[in-house]
Amino acid sequence: IRANFDAVAIAGAYEKGGATCLSVLTDKKFFQGGFENLLRIRNSGVSTPLLCKEFIVEAYQLYLARARGADAALLIAAVLPNKDIAYLLKIMKQLGLHCILEVHSVGELERVLELGPEVLDSSRVALGINNRDLQTFKVELDNTNVLLSGDRKAEVERLGLLTVGESGIFTPDDVKFLYDSAGIGAILVGESLVKQEDIEAATKALLQR
Repeated sequence: IRANFDAVAIAGAYEKGGATCLSVLTDKKFFQGGFENLLRIRNSGVSTPLLCKEFIVEAYQLYLARARGADAALLIAAVLPNKDIAYLLKIMKQLGLHCILEVHSVGELERVLELGPEVLDSSRVALGINNRDLQTFKVELDNTNVLLSGDRKAEVERLGLLTVGESGIFTPDDVKFLYDSAGIGAILVGESLVKQEDIEAATKALLQR
């Protein structure tokens, strides 16, 4: 995605641009990331909380993320049954890690909402709505609006979950659409910013700061 990738420099640019949490790719197989990037960024003086973005399926990945400086981690409902989500969230609570629990489809959202407030602790868990289909990689920004509607939206609000819009966010108008139409509380942006020559300026422009 970006030539001469420097995780520390990019993290610093995001922080200066106004990001309130930094997503750090640690998956090596698909994204050429690494857990060492968490440690490098944390040791560089960046103080913004760090999110470990990884296909997490085992508890040891959470222990490693925490040991390398992560404050939060991503759990993806598409690759985890509810019993595994509940187990991993229990481990995360013990480690002091917060979570973005990511869903893409109506079925995934309705399934994870069945976990209820005891598992989906709103003080530690946020709900991510990924607008990218991980099977086809097709992106539909309106997916967030579709999922967060009707009884599903009411249940998310009852649980008090912070909602995070993910993927397909390129312009301030995209951000406004997600806030106004879907009522999200945060955005997770990667590709559209990391490709920019001046990431700090691009971040400020997207956030209109």
